[in-house]
Amino acid sequence: MANHRQSLKALRHIALAHCRGEHPDLAALARELGSAVRCHADGLDALAARVRTADGPRIRPLRTGTSQLQLLLIAWPANHTSVLHDHGARWGLEIPLHGALEIEAWRRQSDGGEPLAHGRHWLGPGDALWFDADQARLHRCRNLSGREAALSLHLFGGAPAAGLAYAPAPFTRQRTPPSRPAIAGPLPG
Repeated sequence: MANHRQSLKALRHIALAHCRGEHPDLAALARELGSAVRCHADGLDALAARVRTADGPRIRPLRTGTSQLQLLLIAWPANHTSVLHDHGARWGLEIPLHGALEIEAWRRQSDGGEPLAHGRHWLGPGDALWFDADQARLHRCRNLSGREAALSLHLFGGAPAAGLAYAPAPFTRQRTPPSRPAIAGPLPG
C-alpha cells in the first residue's frame, strides 16, 4: 500500500515527464495519469481522509521547476461549486484523485451577453478532462458529494500572465441545494 506522498510524487513525475515541450499530448498524459490514479487509489484515499475543507477549498501548488507549468492539488469541500471562470490562453487538464466532480462548460456569446450553458462532464477518480490553449471556454467545477471532500489534480501550461478570467454568474440558471432524503413512513410489503 502506497502512502499519499509516494502517490503525489508519482503523479507529479508523470506530469513533468509529459510537459517538457511546448504543448504535451494531453490525451496521452490523461491516460497515464488516470492509470496512476487507479494504481495509487489507497494512498490518494488516505490523503483525502486527512484533508480539512471546513473553510472552503484548499489549493496546494506542487513544484514544477518552471513558470510555464502550474500543477495544483485541490481539495473540494462537500457540494462546493467554483465560480465560472476560464484559464485565459493556457492549456489545461483536470483529473479527480478521490471523489467525483461535475465540470459545467459554458460559452461566451459574441455580443457580450450572458454565457450560455454548453455541456456537463462527470468525472470520477482517474477520469480526465482537458482543453487546448486556443479554446476560449468558461467552466466551473462542483464536488458531487454532499458529505465527503473531493481531491483533484489540475495542470495548466502556457504563458503565466494568461491566468484566470472570471465571468459574472449567469442569471438564467439557479442552483438549488440537493434534496435530503426523508423517511415518510414504513415501506409496504
